Amino acid sequence: MKELVFEVGTEEMPPRFVPQAIEVIRERFIKWLKEERIEGKEIKVFGTPRRLVILGLLEEYQSPLEVLKIGPPKKVAFKEDGRPTPQAEGFAKSQGVSVDELVVVSTEKGEYVAVKKSEEGENTSELLKGFLPQLILNLPMPKSMRWGKMNLRFIRPIRWILAVFGGEVLESEIFETSFYTFGHRFMAPQRIKINGIKDYLAQLREAYVLVDQEERRRKIREEIERVTTPVGGHPLIDENLLEEVTFMVEYPWAILGGFEESFLQLPKEVLITTMQHHQRFFPVLNEKGQLMPYFVAISNTLAKDMEVVKKGNERVLKARLEDASFFYHHDLKTPLEERVPRLKEVVFHSELGSLYDKVQRLVVLSEKIALKVCPEKVGLAKRAAFLCKADLLTEMVGEFPELQGIMGREYALKAGENEEVALAIEEHYKPKSSDDDLPQSETGSVLSMAEKLDNLCGFFSIGLSPTGTSDPFALRRQAIGLVMILLKRKWRLNLREAIKWAFELLGDKLKKPEAEEEVLEFILGRYEGILLSEGFLKDEINAVFEVQKEDVVDIKNRIQALHNFRSSPDFQNLVIAFKRVSNILKGMTFPQEVNPQFLLQEEEKELYNLYLSISQEAEPLFQKEDYLGLLRLFVKMKNTIDRFFDNVLVMTEEKTLRKNRFALLRSINNLFLKVADISKLVA
Repeated sequence: MKELVFEVGTEEMPPRFVPQAIEVIRERFIKWLKEERIEGKEIKVFGTPRRLVILGLLEEYQSPLEVLKIGPPKKVAFKEDGRPTPQAEGFAKSQGVSVDELVVVSTEKGEYVAVKKSEEGENTSELLKGFLPQLILNLPMPKSMRWGKMNLRFIRPIRWILAVFGGEVLESEIFETSFYTFGHRFMAPQRIKINGIKDYLAQLREAYVLVDQEERRRKIREEIERVTTPVGGHPLIDENLLEEVTFMVEYPWAILGGFEESFLQLPKEVLITTMQHHQRFFPVLNEKGQLMPYFVAISNTLAKDMEVVKKGNERVLKARLEDASFFYHHDLKTPLEERVPRLKEVVFHSELGSLYDKVQRLVVLSEKIALKVCPEKVGLAKRAAFLCKADLLTEMVGEFPELQGIMGREYALKAGENEEVALAIEEHYKPKSSDDDLPQSETGSVLSMAEKLDNLCGFFSIGLSPTGTSDPFALRRQAIGLVMILLKRKWRLNLREAIKWAFELLGDKLKKPEAEEEVLEFILGRYEGILLSEGFLKDEINAVFEVQKEDVVDIKNRIQALHNFRSSPDFQNLVIAFKRVSNILKGMTFPQEVNPQFLLQEEEKELYNLYLSISQEAEPLFQKEDYLGLLRLFVKMKNTIDRFFDNVLVMTEEKTLRKNRFALLRSINNLFLKVADISKLVA
């Protein structure tokens, strides 16, 4: 195998672009190797702010291609005695083989003679020359710019192309390629000749470039620990920030800076947000998890005087914190309650009214939800709903939008609001992502559900439901959050009823009243994804959705029972018994109840009496929602159901008897449906 070293050197690329580009390059390159029958090993794709890299071992040639050349039909190629005809001889000659090498193959049109041939593979080097430039130029880019004489477009101007395969340069008609790369822009900018993979990695490391992003990530962590340990601190490392910084540097150096302790009086989240989101700094905590007056900045350059760099970072952060302090103390002069009327001036959505309109809906919706799930929290829920959007009008949230809810909590506490009300103001946005925490308080959980229901119903009602490629209002995430809160709290809220409340509150803003069912199905669709991820099977989910769509906790209990019962030796008996009953009922109407007087045969009398007995035993189990117990009870009917079908003619010509037998089977079917539609299960 030959070594491939391919590197595209550019001006600094956006840090969010590089990891995406790495994944696309890896996926497309490996797919191309497979399609082109090129064996590859140790394929690695790396990226830094200034380079995208492919390294790997590739075979020098494509694998041979086995092809089948089809000739004339067998009956034309060979006589009845098996001797070849002139057509067979001519075909063999045209393919450069003897008649003895012809084979007979079956096709859609019948039997034909054919020749199996092996075509030699092309040179990998030639294929790479055509593919690699297109791989790079066709990367998905949010924005691109023209560069070079050929007016090509890329995310940033390309400055060099290192393209070496098997010790030779891969020439290109599009790019000027060579043996050369370049080191760190400031620390080692000289040109470096590359012959192979080990040579490439080692020389760039010496030139202050850690090509491997995982190595850079580890180095950043080590650097942060190095500078925080002497002050007794522990870094607060946000993984998203670490990812971003990893693709902002080619070789990291950590700088420990500080700020005035007086700023520690600001809410913790304000300081963290200022450092992480606005300055790309890592905060430092003490052993108690409290912020220390330090931060860590990651530099891409080891300056002659790092103290100058440190002071510069401290100056910038100080200015930011002074602004934050001013906003904070200025905001405190106006309580949240006084800001609420001004929400009338802020549009939530042109078709759904102002934020004030939304708040009014949330107050009523929170009250209705709380009355169902935690009636003792009604007052707190209404108060939290009334105040929950007021912080959007504060200076702090205007400057730091990511602090919405958090500042509402802080300002509510300063104004003397109940602690749970204050916490609910923060929590009503949760969960903000798939890995975010759910609300911890009952009031926060109620308000969060109200928020999500209002958003889901509002946007669905005006025709802005998510599509396969677009979900601008994050409605999928909100539906998942709604379900997860109900599951965590084990709250028994009727979803259909709650959706109806939300639609009614839209009033004259409601454009699509029929969207109520769409919202319910949308939420259940997200719930199905959650259940599948937990290991439940699709047929189990479908079986329960057929009989229960409103109560997510009850749905989970039923599915869990089916899942557990599936490992029982009685599972197949249950499915068979139910399907025998349900299959014969399809398309039938049932105008009457069972009349015992018309049960003539012993088998139908036996089944009816067993049904009455099982029904009586099932009632307390159903009240306790002991679905596993119900399944174990129902399976006892299997043998009696079999005897009924083996000996009783359900479709008798006697109309009265026929209807009565159908009524009996319907009653049994309805009993089974107290748990799930067992007919949906695969035995």
